[in-house]
Amino acid sequence: MRVPGSRIWAGIAGVLLAGVVPLGCSTMGTQATATNPLIVPSAEFETVWMACITTVDDYFAINNENRLQRKIVTAPTIGATVLEPWNGDSVGFKERLESSLQTIRRFAIVTVNPTATGTFAVKVEVYKELEDLARPEKQIGGRAVFDNTIPVNRARDVVGPVPVPIGWIPRGRDTKLEQVILAKIKAKLFL
Repeated sequence: MRVPGSRIWAGIAGVLLAGVVPLGCSTMGTQATATNPLIVPSAEFETVWMACITTVDDYFAINNENRLQRKIVTAPTIGATVLEPWNGDSVGFKERLESSLQTIRRFAIVTVNPTATGTFAVKVEVYKELEDLARPEKQIGGRAVFDNTIPVNRARDVVGPVPVPIGWIPRGRDTKLEQVILAKIKAKLFL
């Protein structure tokens, strides 16, 4: 038995899926992979440092930049979902889908070290973490039967700062985002 209009709904679903799949995939493109650390043939530290700062700032909020240690550390950022195509920290549809279905955050550590040949080595490390909660937030008791012996709690939720999560599970490095950041640094330095 055919459902009236099923071809129309299948067509709409196909158009929506075709519009969603390219999200994030176009940010990687067919670029060649850059070596990590990236060797920059420049004698000016300031030029390399500013290219790293402006590139990393496109993806993360910078938490600490230390010129003496030659290190940039970013604040953790919640991963972009399928519904946030303007954020580029989730590279590829698989990463965006994962960030849509569970809470993933990323942070980056970038170091700019001089080499023996007078060039600079830019190393980008992006780490990915999964949120670890003891139980779902705002979970109710989960009872099948109401217990009338306990008085009703009439307290309201206070609107304010978000509570600090219990913990995060390390998921390793995000090499796809590292490659995108290295490619942007390379383009800014005209390499």
